[in-house]
Amino acid sequence: MSTDHSRHTEMVREQFRIQSSRFEQSIGGQGNRAIGPWIIDTLGLNGSETVLDVATGTGLLARDLSPYVSHVTGIDVTPEMLAQARQIAADSGFTNLTFDEGDATSLPYPDDSFDLVISRIAIHHFEDPEVELGEMRRVCKPNGRVSIVDITASDDPAIADTHNRLERLRDPSHTTAFCLTDLSALAQRSGLRVVTASENKAVRDLDEWMDVTATDDDVRVTIHHAFEEEIAGGEPTGMLAHREDGRLKFVHHWAVLVCELSPN
Repeated sequence: MSTDHSRHTEMVREQFRIQSSRFEQSIGGQGNRAIGPWIIDTLGLNGSETVLDVATGTGLLARDLSPYVSHVTGIDVTPEMLAQARQIAADSGFTNLTFDEGDATSLPYPDDSFDLVISRIAIHHFEDPEVELGEMRRVCKPNGRVSIVDITASDDPAIADTHNRLERLRDPSHTTAFCLTDLSALAQRSGLRVVTASENKAVRDLDEWMDVTATDDDVRVTIHHAFEEEIAGGEPTGMLAHREDGRLKFVHHWAVLVCELSPN
């Protein structure tokens, strides 16, 4: 493991240690409530799949998948997130979930282990996502599927740059949210063939979003200013800033890519 990768991994662990107590409520609530059912519908599951959920976090996607598949293994690099995942699963009576600690750049599973390998809301935290996607491809069975679920940015590079800058201010472990075209190209470079691409969106409350990461006050002011400027007709953030009931809101655009394995 390189020094740069170790440093980034520690940043991810620290950021999600901070988020662990608030993450479940944030990502599972607000405008995200319809995201889980949409993902399930897009995947077209048959009920027999063994699934690997890469960067499982608190296990939200693993739990969403649980009733529709044979077994889900969730893996994450942050112990505090995994503790939440295990506790919630145990308290809720889930019996077909397993949670492991590990790094997505070197998944601790043999080749051809899972029918479906999926990652939700994690690609934009990977330094070199082709590495993680290559690992996801490796542990997927030859006739299986790999699915990428992530937020997306504008296909206008300038707007995408602004969007990613604001995301990184709020969470320094954020690397890049891609536009759908670039996300599909990334999958193809990683040995995957996109067979389904679906898009959705979720409205988020700006202050609640920053509460999850315990964003510093000076950074909050900067992000608030960017949103207020967009609402006043200034530079677009790529996040469709607006007001609802007197509160600042924005939109996260989501994509689900369902992929088959391309021949080597």
